[in-house]
Amino acid sequence: MTEPTAGGVYRHGLNSRSVGFPGVLMQSVAQISPTLGIFYTIAFVTGQTGITAPLTYVVAFVLCLTLAVPLAGLARQMPSAGGYYTYVSRALGPDAGLITGWLYGVSVALVPCALAAFTGAVLHAELEAEFSFGLAWWVYAVAILALCFWVAFRGIVISARFMMTMGVAEIIIGLALATTGLLHPGHGGLNLSGFNPADITSRSGFFLAVVLSIFAFTGFESAAAIGEESREPRRLIPAAIVGSVLMLGVFYVLTAWGLQIGWGTDHLAALANSPTAPAFVLAKHLWGVGWILVLVALLNSGIGVCIACTTSSTRTLYGMARTGALPALFGAVHPRHKTPYQAVIVQSAAALVLCLGLGALYGPTNLFDIFGIAGTYAYILIYGLGNVAAWRYFRTISRGNFNVIYHVVFPLIGTAALIYIGYESLVPVPAYPVWIGPIITVAYVVTGLAALMWARRPGHAGWRVRAGELPDTAEEPDIAARSSVEPAA
Repeated sequence: MTEPTAGGVYRHGLNSRSVGFPGVLMQSVAQISPTLGIFYTIAFVTGQTGITAPLTYVVAFVLCLTLAVPLAGLARQMPSAGGYYTYVSRALGPDAGLITGWLYGVSVALVPCALAAFTGAVLHAELEAEFSFGLAWWVYAVAILALCFWVAFRGIVISARFMMTMGVAEIIIGLALATTGLLHPGHGGLNLSGFNPADITSRSGFFLAVVLSIFAFTGFESAAAIGEESREPRRLIPAAIVGSVLMLGVFYVLTAWGLQIGWGTDHLAALANSPTAPAFVLAKHLWGVGWILVLVALLNSGIGVCIACTTSSTRTLYGMARTGALPALFGAVHPRHKTPYQAVIVQSAAALVLCLGLGALYGPTNLFDIFGIAGTYAYILIYGLGNVAAWRYFRTISRGNFNVIYHVVFPLIGTAALIYIGYESLVPVPAYPVWIGPIITVAYVVTGLAALMWARRPGHAGWRVRAGELPDTAEEPDIAARSSVEPAA
């Protein structure tokens, strides 16, 4: 368990200054899960907006920048494993910070249960169809979760290396498939119609496609959670947050364009209604046996996002526990590996139990959809509170760094987009069992309120003062921020 110094700055036991920019960047990129994000949204997006699917990713990319830039400013001022917990606590007060940190830590911690199940189901279906290799989906899922546990338990350096290797591989494979599609276009030829607003056939369909495309970017904030383990947190974390959005924006736009061109823009209805992920169909057509590389990319993406989510969630819970906002076990650091190992054990066990239990009950695909919509609503609350925190922090605490565009205009645009996303995700109410997703989000909030009541029990008020404190790796914090150790009311 870490302890505060007399000056309100934490000494901590994590492996400080051990990850450079490539590792920090890939922490965010891996949690975004590039190939899963594009290969399993392109059919829906095309069904909603036709040939202008690439344009929806352009719009989503711009909107995500309005969320990433204010967050990057907070990360520059307050590099901390607590991430949103620290930011919101400093700007809006410890109660709001605890709820935000809980929402992020718990919702992200449970993502691997659904991603491992879904990745296992894809592996089972494709290998069974092509090679009659019939392991059950849960065998692959358990193997993925076991690997993620081992990597997360052993340390941030191993995690970063895994994510860099797998992330680079999947991005190269995705871009290679898109490039092949552009070089060998289907019926309709090579064209730029996908970027022409005049070709939008349904405005409502277009904006609904943008909604889904925005949440293909979620995860860019993940770099903030390893701020205490990066070499230059004030420089690298903001660069990774914004850089991951820029990098994946280019990737999504080029890949969406290449997939549509390679399929043939005269036959996009078939792409939208394909019972198999279009990337598999196109790869088998263009690459023959080389289609297996797409399966490798998706496996890499599934493993990468599980590792990244385990890392970011356990660091957030660790950052909360060291202030006393959560039980001390989440703040325990392994003496050799320098990881919050007890938090990793609890998170991994919960993911495994839910993966097998709910996966058997609802099926891997439904489980993926359920936690997808649950995560959507959790992220709406998290990003929304983060936007308010950015405005409040730079308007009242760090006034010298206040920027109207970054801290007023961007948060307003981003928050408006989040509200619209929430509406479109719930109206009309999705079919069973997907509508269980919002109920899970409500459960996140209710358990967060219970955690707040636990933290506010009599004789346990010290965490409220410590909630916004920074670790000793935060080199030379902003003077105004340093002078305001007491969280905002």
